[in-house]
Amino acid sequence: MSRWESGTQSVSVKVVRAYEQAIGLPDGVLLAAQRSMLRVSDPTTPAPEPVAFSDADSAPDKLVSELLEQAADSTAPMVGADWLRLAVEVTRFEMVLLPKSTWDTVCRRLVNELARTVGGDRLRRYEAAVTLISHPVAQRHVVNALGDWLIDPHVQVVSPLLSLLHHVRNEAASKLVLRLLDANARPLNQGAVQVAAAKSARGHFQGVALALLEQRAIRELVTPQGQSGIDILDLMSCLPESSYQRVLRSVRDAQLRGRVESSRETHCLLPAEVARTLSRNIAAQAQSVTPMLYAAEPDLLLHRLVGEALFHVHGARRSMATSLLRVSPYGPAVSDACLSLASGDSEFVGALAWEAIWQLGTGTRRDDIARLAADERRPWVQRRALTCLGSSGTTLDTEEAARVVDTTLRTTHRGVRSAGLLALGTGAPGSLGRMDSLPAEQREIANWWLRVGPALADAG
Repeated sequence: MSRWESGTQSVSVKVVRAYEQAIGLPDGVLLAAQRSMLRVSDPTTPAPEPVAFSDADSAPDKLVSELLEQAADSTAPMVGADWLRLAVEVTRFEMVLLPKSTWDTVCRRLVNELARTVGGDRLRRYEAAVTLISHPVAQRHVVNALGDWLIDPHVQVVSPLLSLLHHVRNEAASKLVLRLLDANARPLNQGAVQVAAAKSARGHFQGVALALLEQRAIRELVTPQGQSGIDILDLMSCLPESSYQRVLRSVRDAQLRGRVESSRETHCLLPAEVARTLSRNIAAQAQSVTPMLYAAEPDLLLHRLVGEALFHVHGARRSMATSLLRVSPYGPAVSDACLSLASGDSEFVGALAWEAIWQLGTGTRRDDIARLAADERRPWVQRRALTCLGSSGTTLDTEEAARVVDTTLRTTHRGVRSAGLLALGTGAPGSLGRMDSLPAEQREIANWWLRVGPALADAG
């Protein structure tokens, strides 16, 4: 057990799946979390052991054929466990010969569902997509489906789709990320900054590509949005030392320079003592309201995960920590505790807290979030609260939908309006027909949501 806890030995798949069944989690949720965690851990961490879902006495090609037929049929439901089984079983074969139309249909459906799910449903699909994109035959088909999704001029959901490019080590993928850094759509270029950071940490940029990345970092650091942003700190912390020093010399603002230097050195987005205090308070609140069988000391692992979910400089680490909290009993309580930070006076800290809540879900304070979504006094809070409703994976009730429609039609704030369309597109698509009075660009966004479909949740 101590070897499992220290990371010197990977927990066996058999143990992980047995534990899933014992605590009643959906099939594959913990397995997906374990495999994702091992990928973002130290490179010396043992690789996850091979997984097989087919029975010892049954042929794996039979299971693959059945799952491919199911995935290619848009009327046949595919839950997260089905996608994970399909990806794992397909990649047991070095050569997979399928018609291009089948690959296209399956990969486009996976990308679409990945964009429309949350929590464990998304985690399993993401693990399936990573497994396929790492396979020599499946990779180009997943990348093509991903490219088709991202080049839509009205695309509204880019996370976690863009992060799939972390796992593609070739020149074409690096060039694509560099192009996306200059995309006109803010969600695309901001998402690409985080992807560029992860690829830079893996050494995917060399020569001219690395020089172009340095120039992009310099340009980002002179814009007001970049100077107050989070993702640029991630990129700066991942650049090779010589590149980092060249970019740092361009930073004239002493306060920004200090933030860049501190985040690279400590891997933390806030001063260490401030981050520890905030994390400890949230962890203590969450633990105090989460039912337990036995009295317990402060949960140090919970404290660490809260700290990483909120304040780690690397977006991939924040996302992984939040995913682990989401599948734990603490998830709703951590989300509730984060809301006080999200609605506080600091926009920088608030943005980090909202990012965590988007992944954790609305907890037990959905009504509070809905009220913030209707409050026009602070657009930066209103926009994030609307995004939270849209990212919750649940349908808006009649009252919520009416409020969001009213907000979306009345606001003059572009970000608030886009967030309102997200909330309606995922949770009340029938209300999008009332958006005819919006400017043409926003009407196109509403139509994009209608094409993509509402939030998707696996049965059970």
